[in-house]
Amino acid sequence: MPESTIDVPAVELRDVVASSGGYEILSAASVAFPAGLFSVVMGAAGSGKSTLLKVAAGLVVADSGATFYQGRDMAHFSHKEELAFRAASGFVFQDAALWANTSILNNVAMPLRVHKPWMGESDVAESVRLLLKQLGYDESMGMRPAELSSGEQKLVSIARAVIHEPAVAFMDDPTSNLDEDAAEKVFELLARLKSRRCTVIVVANNSELAYRFADRLGVIKAGKMAAFGPYDETVGSAEAALMTSLARLRARGSRKKTAQDEAGSEMSQRGDV
Repeated sequence: MPESTIDVPAVELRDVVASSGGYEILSAASVAFPAGLFSVVMGAAGSGKSTLLKVAAGLVVADSGATFYQGRDMAHFSHKEELAFRAASGFVFQDAALWANTSILNNVAMPLRVHKPWMGESDVAESVRLLLKQLGYDESMGMRPAELSSGEQKLVSIARAVIHEPAVAFMDDPTSNLDEDAAEKVFELLARLKSRRCTVIVVANNSELAYRFADRLGVIKAGKMAAFGPYDETVGSAEAALMTSLARLRARGSRKKTAQDEAGSEMSQRGDV
């Protein structure tokens, strides 16, 4: 996939410190997520992955430091800029975070009703139905979240985050609680987001997800970014931050194809080999 030619990052954190309950979670964390690329940040439990993502999405206010969207400090957004950012972004929560007292249809349709109010209800319902079907959800849209399994709730959460076709998608461990078939459906969705150059920012420890999709790979350790850069560069150089998931990626080897590999693939497609 060609690299982004946009100099200004889609989202950038500069020296962000964030704490909760008197415990410092992020410690001067800095990272710039390029526009139009797929970024994956990996880290052990308690390393600060989820907090990093929520600060990047403007859902958690940092104690100090700054978060920028397209070069503008989010702390200084006007009401109009805040609304524009929400319309341009979607967020997948690790625990789904669905509204318990309303239907699956209403959960997923909310971003369309808020950000695309000109859509008729029949069009909204059809858009929701089609997206849920693509994700493998085949239960009634009239059900409530409590009637679904944790995996089904996660699929609904993913649908809600991308139903309005955001320019930036933030995802907290999008394949957690999913079986292999459901995870594959999510991978198909991620492939579509990547193909249309959506800026995707994922925090997870799914090595398969990182191997398939990461244009940029990062490692967070003890609340700081220990590494962030092109996939092969990070896998090859992050010795100090190496963890089990990153080790599995290294074991796969580089994703770069040699000229001989590419030639062989091309000949195979022509039926020459």
